[in-house]
Amino acid sequence: MEIFLVLFLLSGQFKAFLQFFGLQLPVDITVLTAAIVLGITIYKLLKKNSFITLNISFFSIGLLLLFYSWMIFSLFYSASEEYSTEKTFYFLLNITAFSVPFFFKEFNIRLFIKAFTVGIIILAIGLLPFQYFDLLGSSTELEKGGTFSAIGGLYLTLSEYLGLIVILFMTKKEEVVFTKRLDVVVVVMVVFVMMLLGARGPVIFALIVYALYYLNSIHVIKFTVKKKTIWWMVMGAVFLLVAIVLMTRFEATETLLNRSIYRFTSLVKSALFGESQDHSAHVRILLMQQAMEGIFQNIGSFFFGYGIGSFGIISQGFDIRLYPHNMILEIWFELGLIGLALFLAWIVFVLSELRRLPNRFITYWLLLYIFLNLMKSSSLIDIRTEFAIFALFTVQNFLTSKEKEPAIA
Repeated sequence: MEIFLVLFLLSGQFKAFLQFFGLQLPVDITVLTAAIVLGITIYKLLKKNSFITLNISFFSIGLLLLFYSWMIFSLFYSASEEYSTEKTFYFLLNITAFSVPFFFKEFNIRLFIKAFTVGIIILAIGLLPFQYFDLLGSSTELEKGGTFSAIGGLYLTLSEYLGLIVILFMTKKEEVVFTKRLDVVVVVMVVFVMMLLGARGPVIFALIVYALYYLNSIHVIKFTVKKKTIWWMVMGAVFLLVAIVLMTRFEATETLLNRSIYRFTSLVKSALFGESQDHSAHVRILLMQQAMEGIFQNIGSFFFGYGIGSFGIISQGFDIRLYPHNMILEIWFELGLIGLALFLAWIVFVLSELRRLPNRFITYWLLLYIFLNLMKSSSLIDIRTEFAIFALFTVQNFLTSKEKEPAIA
């Protein structure tokens, strides 16, 4: 199941590459992998004819379904006539990603992390050549046919997942995922790929979260520095310097690195010196402002929202896929304060139930990283990986928790 779940979560990225190369499958790969995952789950339940899990499984899935019920109810008053039904349907993928791990008490989280890590690294490295060609302007012919747009936004999604891997490996409580040395190699590799992809948010959020994690782990402040610490610092600095020099020696990596430096520089200039914002940051701020204005337009929009999938038609006048790049604002705008309260109730319930339980792999630090990213990018229906991680945050405690008696259904 672990491998199929990873394929399901990454199906959107694989589909983007298939579209880029003009390969059309007879069935949507996301729907196909979702059907496989659900099929395996149903087969397991029918074969065993029993289901043993913690009570939190029923209540957490139930609260999520309650939120989904409100989403369905909003279809009756949604300003969107077409995209609303599409968005409601695709949210089922999030429910699937969250629910499936609860049905497998023997779910192997370490195997899942291994498969997810390998899959993301392969996809991210595979994307780098296309970003390089695009920067050279050699994608002009591809853009005429609209094919490059299929993978144009992958750098951000994959960077978010790479940052997720870094935080997971750096904050996990278990000793290893692969091996002790290989785990270090994975983190180093992922960091350099993130630098080449050039997505700013994931890098910044990963640095913030790890800095907070490191400061929280300091219990005693010592002013003496061990020789071993100095040795590791020197070796790390030398390795970083050598890696940067090697990158500048090759045209492809130098071009990608220069792009990343330019993007970060423009962000710093905009934040510190008030210089003109780049297009990406400007659009995000504009969409968030439009969402805020819509929410406080009247009492109805404040409490009930404009209906699922309505952000595009309300803000732009077109019934299209559009979102404010902020999960809280997106839910509040479309489903109102009632929908937001239901969604937050689901999250708070899960977190409160697990506050005293050990977290073997997925920690609160990883959830913080995910939350920060959701405050600046992704639509509500594009985050099934985040829903799965939230489920695994719970599942990882099944075998170690003795505080609650299992419920049998």
